[in-house]
Amino acid sequence: MQTNIQAGFAEVDWTPPAGLPVIGQMHERIATHMRDPLYACAAALRSTETTVVLVTVDVCGVTNEFATAIQAAWAQRTGLAPGTLLIHATHTHVAPAPAAIEAEFQSAVLDAAARALENLEDVELFASTGYLEHMGWNRRAMFEDGSTRMYGHSKMPGFIGMEGPRDGALPLIWARNARGEVAGVIVSFSTHPNTLESECFYSADIPGAVRKYLKRALGEKTGVLYLTGAAGNTAPSQLDPVDLEQRWRGERGLERSGQYVAGEALKLIAAGDEPMSNPVLRLQHHALEIPLREWPQPDEPSYPRPDASWRDAAARYDHAREQWAHYLETMSPLPVNVNVLRIGDAAICTNPAELFVEFGLDIRNNSPARVTMISELTDGCCYYVPTAKAFSRGGYETWCAISSPLVHEAGNLIVDKTLALLKNAFAEEEHR
Repeated sequence: MQTNIQAGFAEVDWTPPAGLPVIGQMHERIATHMRDPLYACAAALRSTETTVVLVTVDVCGVTNEFATAIQAAWAQRTGLAPGTLLIHATHTHVAPAPAAIEAEFQSAVLDAAARALENLEDVELFASTGYLEHMGWNRRAMFEDGSTRMYGHSKMPGFIGMEGPRDGALPLIWARNARGEVAGVIVSFSTHPNTLESECFYSADIPGAVRKYLKRALGEKTGVLYLTGAAGNTAPSQLDPVDLEQRWRGERGLERSGQYVAGEALKLIAAGDEPMSNPVLRLQHHALEIPLREWPQPDEPSYPRPDASWRDAAARYDHAREQWAHYLETMSPLPVNVNVLRIGDAAICTNPAELFVEFGLDIRNNSPARVTMISELTDGCCYYVPTAKAFSRGGYETWCAISSPLVHEAGNLIVDKTLALLKNAFAEEEHR
């Protein structure tokens, strides 16, 4: 096989011992055991001029400080530029925070990335986009009083509809080696991967289930990277019309999700017989600096209003209000790293937000790439980035706090910069 592109894949199991707090809820939860392993999964890509390694890690989020430290260690270890290592948090809600096991976490990411480089081989690359009718529904329900509620549904009094759309696209990139094997797969879907979000164990949730079923079909040595797309306001909860059983949640829902996503991906792989011709590999990066917003007035929709049933939430928002002047002074503006990785006629567009699905659709609908992936929570974390409509109606994702700190224009700034990077990455005449 004579190609101008190489790819290598690797994974490292970084599951810690039981007993650590798991992240993804307001209240404390301690993991009593491991349901399924937590992995750092890496894909290395190399052309004549460019080397990039993408690592997906089963964790709720990776802070800017953690990402920067790991990328600096990567540069020292390999001699490559820090930005050639992209770090994506899959956003499972049943994994510990990296700070709880800092050294082990960093080692897992770096070892997976280094092993992927060692596994580089000539490949043919393919890309296609499927579609999922289920999963990833919008989770913000609107009501007649002008409010929006997370996980509101059509059986509740005053319900008038869901606030936004869903994104059913399933973009896929895969590599075949000289032996005809599928060496690795990169898949992206726009849903919160939180079928098990309230449990007290370790699990990779939907990304882990998708990996499991793809490996069963393609072989255990196949690298599988799952990227959570623009999913700040989507989840595996069907709310309009409401499914009272919520069959895409819980243990049964997790297995269904893995089979469903893997099945669509396998259809694309089976039908893909046209590899990319001389695929270009190009990485574009820009570090935005986006200000924190002022603390809202009590009559504004984004003023926090947790009800008494939400355990520990009121104390967290009270603390945020007390500290907000300090945050504005010490944290604003917040670094927001945006990347576009062109892979032939496909592109992976990354950002560190829990980006609302409308922004992901805007990027894909205006992208020059034939296949466009969105990868949120990558190279840091700037938390929820809602739409203007969401800010006008309120609800959890808009409530001012560290979980939703940026100015209202943040989403448009991320979209505009991503589209500019895409334009540059696909402007062939600028690179001759």
